[in-house]
Amino acid sequence: MATKISFLNLKGGVGKTSLLVNVASCLAYMGKRVLVVDFDAQSNSSIWLMRLDRWNALNRNPENFILNVFKENGSSLRACIQKDVVRDTEGELALKGLDLVPASFNLMDLEHEVPNPWEKPFYAHFYEELQEVESNYDYIFFDCPPSFFHAPQCAVFCSDHIIVPANPDALSIIGFHLLIDKLESFRRQSRKWRDMLSAPEAQVLGVSLNAVKPGANIDVPLERFNAQIERFASQNKVPETACVFPEQIRHSVTVGRAVLQGLPMVLMSKREASMKVAEDYILTTQRILSLTSNSESEAENGESLHALN
Repeated sequence: MATKISFLNLKGGVGKTSLLVNVASCLAYMGKRVLVVDFDAQSNSSIWLMRLDRWNALNRNPENFILNVFKENGSSLRACIQKDVVRDTEGELALKGLDLVPASFNLMDLEHEVPNPWEKPFYAHFYEELQEVESNYDYIFFDCPPSFFHAPQCAVFCSDHIIVPANPDALSIIGFHLLIDKLESFRRQSRKWRDMLSAPEAQVLGVSLNAVKPGANIDVPLERFNAQIERFASQNKVPETACVFPEQIRHSVTVGRAVLQGLPMVLMSKREASMKVAEDYILTTQRILSLTSNSESEAENGESLHALN
């Protein structure tokens, strides 16, 4: 079965989408089968991976988007999957093995305007839909909005792990604290359905720091993150293995160019700045692999990723 990971922080603008897109791409590059499910109505993952032109064309058929999975007589999750979405400007396949369930701006309707036609929560319905496809993948990533309503609940309910993208600042630390509180409340709320469906209980894998400016002193936010993690671990709210990843994603304007080209950083032109940021994502991917893979495959994973350089 797939390893399922939610990328979530209750503070926005922390590099969540760029982390998810680039780690997913590194995994696909090394031959893993990866599915990205975009649960954020901003649709940033979808637009990046498909480019704006193809995403706009897909908008003519709303049944292709994740929102339709939650409508009575709507689409199955399987029918929404867009295969091998990373293409070059000519439409030719640029990266094999990375599939996408796209979002559109209408996903925000799920929170208040879409009636629930089932005698179960949206997250239980989505879990059953996901079971129909997850055996096709090694990793499934959920791009979550900075909230904890229906969409991120669906992601967290299905996930084995949670990665918390963050910036080295006070607001990210607050967002992390609020997230842990929300997770505890949701675990209690969803326990009945978790037991009925034998669903996993998502645990925080770690905090990934993004947009770190070269030469910046981030000792204080690091100390505060580590102090929070230590306190939450003592309260059994996060595993003792949870940590701030030692690998950091540096601040770079080249990420913006990658979005416009619809390419992950590992496929960008080999300019020095692009290669440095690509290396950050590769190292972070290696960290995630080491925390989620069995020991026999870790050496192979590391060698495959190292070949990206």
